[in-house]
Amino acid sequence: MLRLLLCEIKKLKRKPLFLAASAASVLLPLGYALFLSDAKNSVDAVEGMMSSLFQLSAYMLLMPVLVVLACNLLFEEQDNDTMKNLLCVPVSKVWLSVAKLLLLLIFAVLFMAVGGLLSLVVLLLQGWEPIGFWRLFFVGMGEGVIMWAGALPCILVVTALNKSYIISVILAFFYTVLNYLLASNNAFLTQPLGLNPGTLLPGPLAFRWFFQYFDFSNAGEEMLGLLERIRPYFLDTVSVFAVAAGEAALFLFLIAVVYKRQKH
Repeated sequence: MLRLLLCEIKKLKRKPLFLAASAASVLLPLGYALFLSDAKNSVDAVEGMMSSLFQLSAYMLLMPVLVVLACNLLFEEQDNDTMKNLLCVPVSKVWLSVAKLLLLLIFAVLFMAVGGLLSLVVLLLQGWEPIGFWRLFFVGMGEGVIMWAGALPCILVVTALNKSYIISVILAFFYTVLNYLLASNNAFLTQPLGLNPGTLLPGPLAFRWFFQYFDFSNAGEEMLGLLERIRPYFLDTVSVFAVAAGEAALFLFLIAVVYKRQKH
């Protein structure tokens, strides 16, 4: 398994799409940096920048990028007509698919890490002190894991469609928009931990976790009102990652089964 994962990592040097997707992690933080002059202090500057990373880069960029990259990875051997050669080695299609999806997990964490480190550079260049940055940095890496687990249902559909790139992009777009909208909807943010959309979908799940790590001591009336509504529904780290791990295990299994049964 480890050798398969290392092989997939080595093949990345021939995949400019991954490099382009990694570079995309810096776009929204750079855009937000233009408005940092409105920050009142270093705490506001840090939290504003990291909030942009959590609520824009993670939802609007990372989610669809994971689906598109999964499509590229899972159908690589089919495109190059090399699957038969691999099966003669032999290589298990189940473990091959799992290795590719674990590569996406590494990518998701690094995507958020790169965005966070760039945010730190921008903050320092603008003269702000990185107060509370490292706490939010590691929260961001955790959100990368949640986004990866949350993207797996969409990747399952992409795998079942078997190389339908256009439909994959369309599906990723709608799935991304759905999660972004639900992450800002009180009806989904105020659901108890359980079998409901507020827990099972990555948008509301991530928001109910990372939002509690921000400093609200100088928050405005509107933000305090939101905090008051959703505070009883905040989720602890153990619960959030237990949900993410359960979803990941289920969908990794389903994707592996579908991938194994496909004819290449």
